[in-house]
Amino acid sequence: MRGLQRLFRRWRRVPAEQAGAPPIAGPWPPRPNTYETLYETAARMSPEAAVGGGSVDHVGRVELSLLLMEGLKPTDTVIDFGCGTGRLAVQVIPRLVGGRYIGVDISKTMLDRARTQVAETVRDHRCDVLWLNQTTPEFPFPDLSIDMICAFSVFTHLEHEDSYRYLKDARRIVRAGGRLVFSCLPMDLPYSREIFLASAQEDLLTRWSKVRNVTTSVDLMTAVARLAGWTVLRWYPGDQENIRMWDTGQLFPFAQSACTLVSPGPP
Repeated sequence: MRGLQRLFRRWRRVPAEQAGAPPIAGPWPPRPNTYETLYETAARMSPEAAVGGGSVDHVGRVELSLLLMEGLKPTDTVIDFGCGTGRLAVQVIPRLVGGRYIGVDISKTMLDRARTQVAETVRDHRCDVLWLNQTTPEFPFPDLSIDMICAFSVFTHLEHEDSYRYLKDARRIVRAGGRLVFSCLPMDLPYSREIFLASAQEDLLTRWSKVRNVTTSVDLMTAVARLAGWTVLRWYPGDQENIRMWDTGQLFPFAQSACTLVSPGPP
C-alpha cells in the first residue's frame, strides 16, 4: 500500500507532456477564470437559461420558504451565493427588515440583471443591499460576520474540489450556529441520473465547453462539507414534497436535493 501511495505522489507531480502523453487540443487546460468565462458566456446568450429552468417566481418562493424553515430572521445578514438574475432576491429582500442582503455571482451580466430586477420589482424595502461580483473561492467578508448563506444551483455546476474550497471559506465567515443551505444533484434522483447519462455521451472537451451539470451523492457531499468544517444538520430529498410554502402552507418538492449545514464556531 505504501508503495502505491509513493507511486501516486510521484505520478501526480508529473505534467502530461513529461509523461509522454500527447498535448490535448482545444480550450484546455482549464484556466483560473474557466467558471467565470463559461457563466458569463451563457449569461450573455440567455440569463434565464444560465440559472436553470422552472418558473422564476415559483422557484424563488420555494427557496425563500426553505430559508424560513431553516430559521431565517428579518435582521439577518444573508449571502445569496450564486444569486443569478435575482429570483430569490426579489422574494427575500422584502423579508429582511433591518437585515442585509448580499447578492454574489461570478457573472457580471447576471448581477446586472438581478440588480435591475430588484429595482423594478421591490419598490420599498428596509434592508441594506449589496451586489458583489466574486470570481474566487475567497469571500471578501470578515470572520464570523454572516448569519446565513444559501447556494442554490451552485454546487450543481462545480467540481467537488471547488465546492469544498467555497465551503471552507464560507465556514470562516459564518457565525457560530449560522447556517449554509445548498442544493445539489444526488444520483438517487431519477433526474440526476438522466443528467449524468446525457453528460456521459459527451467527450471531455465538450463537457467543459459550457456550464456543466455535475451529479453527486448525499454521502459524498456530506463528506465534503464535513472536511470543510461544517456540521451536517439535515437533508431534503429533491423528489419529496418537504418544503412548506411560507404563504400558502402547501408542500412542494425542491427538485434538487437540499442540505442544511451549521457552523460549530470559529475554525
